[in-house]
Amino acid sequence: MATDTFYYPSGGESVFFSKLDELAKRWPHEIRHYLDLFPVYASRRSFIRQLAHYELFKLTVDLPGHYADFGVYFGKSFFSWHKFLETFTPTATHKKVIGFDTFDGFPTLANEDGVVDPNIQKEVGGLSSGSFLEEFQALLKLHNEDGVIPSNRGSIVKGDICTTLPRWLEENPEARFCLLNLDVDIYEPTRIILEQCWDRLVPGGVLILDEYATSKWPGETLAWDEFARNRKIDKPLSRFPWANAPGAWLVK
Repeated sequence: MATDTFYYPSGGESVFFSKLDELAKRWPHEIRHYLDLFPVYASRRSFIRQLAHYELFKLTVDLPGHYADFGVYFGKSFFSWHKFLETFTPTATHKKVIGFDTFDGFPTLANEDGVVDPNIQKEVGGLSSGSFLEEFQALLKLHNEDGVIPSNRGSIVKGDICTTLPRWLEENPEARFCLLNLDVDIYEPTRIILEQCWDRLVPGGVLILDEYATSKWPGETLAWDEFARNRKIDKPLSRFPWANAPGAWLVK
């Protein structure tokens, strides 16, 4: 079975981790060493992304509702929300992280997504993490059990978001969100997420558009601009001047 590899969108990121691999081979350690010394081994870009998500989480910590992570991939953002919840609201087990992903890559691309580009895995089946799914589920079980109050703090919904999300919302009519993290990269699922979830995002909640205004992934930008225009949403988009991602975010 082929093994999916976490994709580093930056050439500098790839160079950094290639050199880090060389160091790890020269000075190997047990896994706990790397995890407990996270700042020692994390790349600058990865660390900045964690900080950006932390800043956005802080805007929502006192709000009701769940955290929805669209485009889970290998779980970097998903487990960040999970850790933040356990750190800052350890007893509020009714607040959860729900992740949505095919785990099999893009099911299709629309004209709005621009030219197919295998170099960045912008193709049908691109950015798959299916070979990691079993390990992901085992890790999720471990982290759920490790909570201050062990619970199903996090869960995932596998499949095409255009189909699974409407069904999940129908099955959970009471569900509201304090944060929507859109990192699906392409037009059609972004459009569906906005249409289905905007009204369930509580006032003061945060919407994250990870690839907004990114030239190689135009679909997400077009989907938001169309949605905002049709719904007459005039909330200003923001970004962190010190972070490349997310591309944009807003407070409802």
